[in-house]
Amino acid sequence: MQVLLRFFLMAIAFLLSTATQTFAMPEIIPLDKIQSGMSGVAYTIVDNTGVIKPFNVDIIGLMDNGKGSTKMIMAKASGSVIEETGGILQGMSGSPVYVDGKLIGAVSAGLKEMSPYTFFITPIESMLELWNLPDNKAVNKYIKPAENEDVAEIPDKLENIQPQPENSEQKSVFFFSGFDSSGLNFLKNELQPLGFKNFYAASSSASKNDIKFDASLEPGSAIGVAVVCGDFLVGATGTVTAVDDKRIIGFGHPFTHAGNVNFFMTDSYVVGSVSGADGNGVKIAGVGNIIGRINQDRESGVAGLIGKFPSVVPISVTIKNPALNKSETYNATIAYNENLIPKLGASIAYTALSKTADSLSESTVTVDFEIKTNVVEGGVLSRRNMFYSQADVGQLAISELLQSLTLICSNTTEESNIFGIDVNMTMNPERKTASLISAIPDKKKVKPGDTVNLTVTLQPYRKPEERIIIPYTVPISMKEGPMVLDLHGGSLVPVAKATTASAAVITPSTSTPKEIYAEKIKKLVSTGKSNQLVVELNSASISKTPKEIKKDLARAKKVKARLAKSGQKITPASVSKIDTGYIIDNVIQITLNVDKI
Repeated sequence: MQVLLRFFLMAIAFLLSTATQTFAMPEIIPLDKIQSGMSGVAYTIVDNTGVIKPFNVDIIGLMDNGKGSTKMIMAKASGSVIEETGGILQGMSGSPVYVDGKLIGAVSAGLKEMSPYTFFITPIESMLELWNLPDNKAVNKYIKPAENEDVAEIPDKLENIQPQPENSEQKSVFFFSGFDSSGLNFLKNELQPLGFKNFYAASSSASKNDIKFDASLEPGSAIGVAVVCGDFLVGATGTVTAVDDKRIIGFGHPFTHAGNVNFFMTDSYVVGSVSGADGNGVKIAGVGNIIGRINQDRESGVAGLIGKFPSVVPISVTIKNPALNKSETYNATIAYNENLIPKLGASIAYTALSKTADSLSESTVTVDFEIKTNVVEGGVLSRRNMFYSQADVGQLAISELLQSLTLICSNTTEESNIFGIDVNMTMNPERKTASLISAIPDKKKVKPGDTVNLTVTLQPYRKPEERIIIPYTVPISMKEGPMVLDLHGGSLVPVAKATTASAAVITPSTSTPKEIYAEKIKKLVSTGKSNQLVVELNSASISKTPKEIKKDLARAKKVKARLAKSGQKITPASVSKIDTGYIIDNVIQITLNVDKI
């Protein structure tokens, strides 16, 4: 997987950076030693001063949800800080809790139905397990781990992942920036099935989320986790629970509950706190500079490494709107995650179009994109197409990008690589569609291997008729008699073909999964474009039975010999395509007569 180039370009800065303060794990109190009546103190940041402040914690008791569940500590918060915030806020998650100077766990979930001051504490033992979990996302053919980064063995016993009590509020608040209202709605629809909910608007503390090599964190510091940075941001903030040299744990609950992950770890700054009704307050914080990599996203919290960075996919989207004399380029970096790349890539492209176009109503959009990937020969999967819609043209405009990224990331035989995504879109407020009126061949009688020129009349929307000449070569296997040709736009499936396809018998494939995947990629790349005029055989003219196919092969052999003898070029045929300036919106048919060879 592609590693952000700036990490390497700035490596010298890392080597020259001054020593930073480091922290070691403090002594802990195990869960079986925790008793009701104990008093302690927790630490967090609640305002823009950036000062880590304490608040009082009184242990109420232990919560055991039964066999296989994670035990939790119930507690109550008090003190001036809590009075100021109005209770435990979303965003305080991860705040370390100490009793007699020993760490017992992290603030995890508020109990809003009981009191905004009552909350759960995730035991520190459950969180420390995150440091011992395997980190397979960091060990692959694209990332070589440093000599001191061994893959951890799977522990003999792990805490089972179980939901918390129904009346607890254990969740991440996701912050976003760069998305307008249309883009955010699209983003939500794409990401909610993957655990992203509760979105709040926010801003980044660094304009481009710069990389910071000499970062240091301490228990109680604000921390961010992000899946995309740059001109667009999606992430969440919480609090650091514990630091052991370059290792950190925090949050006390999942980010998205995705397990072993490859996300950005960022520093964070707190803007302020907002108290809400029924304990729904939130600590508003900004996602800042990239300082490391989050590698675990589990029930008990998140864990990561400062100074170790995730694999990424850079994306650049350029939108041109000649009607408004506007042109804008947006740049972002997506943390490499095969579930997220297609959805985030499409959401970023959609939002860029929405923001620059200032309207996604009736329009025509030309889309040109390149995906740098190892799944195609030459290393670049490219597509160019036109889309028109009377409503939200953006949904159509990014459809092939979403489809292409999804297909690349769905390789079942090996992990595919994406090095970068470049998207260019041009918006035209005019309706650039056209209907096919007629097709006149220069000859009505043809022989297998002949080329016939079709003069096609187009009727553009509210414009004068236009004519296009497109050549079509008769298949050398074509039998004598009537031959029906379909003329249509590249993205349309002829009605006759759709009807026969629905009744087709599906037989088991003899191809390997790798061959099937390669064929899907090939089909995607060769798929026609909406603004292409396509001429192909109607399904009724295609031989289907074994006997017919055998005759076709014999006929083709004779035609090849005849053409070779006469010195004529043998042109592979059955489909002809030519670009137009319009999206073809209908299908017409013509019939030619094939003479006996």
